[in-house]
Formats: sequence, C-alpha cells, structure tokens
Amino acid sequence: MQEPSLGMMHGGAGGGYGGDGGGGDNRQLKAEIATHPLYEQLLSAHVACLRVATPIDQLPLIDAQLSQSHHLLRSYISQQTHSLSPHDRQQLDNFLAQYLIVLCTFKEQLQQHVRVHAVEAVMACRDIENTLQALT
Repeated sequence: MQEPSLGMMHGGAGGGYGGDGGGGDNRQLKAEIATHPLYEQLLSAHVACLRVATPIDQLPLIDAQLSQSHHLLRSYISQQTHSLSPHDRQQLDNFLAQYLIVLCTFKEQLQQHVRVHAVEAVMACRDIENTLQALT
C-alpha cells in the first residue's frame, strides 16, 4: 500500500518519479535519502543483493559503479537542506527502514535460489556423466 505523500519516492531507475514534484524536489529527496542514517546500510544491503546474483567475472563492475556513486552522493549532500516536515521525515524513516528489511530478506531468498540451482546443476552434470559412462 502506497502512502500518498510518498508517491514521489516510487519511481524507475532513470529518476522518473511520480507525484507533483519537479526535478528539484527529486534531487532534494535524493539528498534527504543520501544523508539519512540508514543510507550506508541500505547501500550495503543493495550491493549484497547484487553480489549474490552476479557472475564472478562481473563483480568488478559493481565495485566500479560503487566508487563512482560516491561522487554523485557528494553532489546530493551538498544540496541537502533538511526541508522535510517532521511528518514527512517520519514517513521517510519508516519507508527506508522497511526497504532495508525487504533488501535483507531478498538477499536471503536470492542466496537460497542460487544454492538450489547450484545443487541441481551438479546433479545434472553427474547424471550426464553417469549416462556417458553407461554408453561407453
């Protein structure tokens, strides 16, 4: 269920947020998130999810993007004015806390999914090997 005042927080990766706010409002909201006490935990949880499902040879791309993100983060922080009302601040706190829980749960589900498929892949290889040995 979406809270009405959080409507501009739900958007695509390209920054196309809903709600009535303009680009400045989006940048301000991003600055509020970037300076939030949970931001580092959220970023860490997000990266942990990516690492679970990313092939080993692609992991350096995550690190490169992460190092680039610090420049963008500094830009948002420099524009941050703490203009949220107490009510909006509480809603942002609640949203980010819930999002952190979702990310942690998602990581666990991803890990389980990867483990199950890894076991299935090993079993399939053994079946192929046994079939090949039976044919020879």
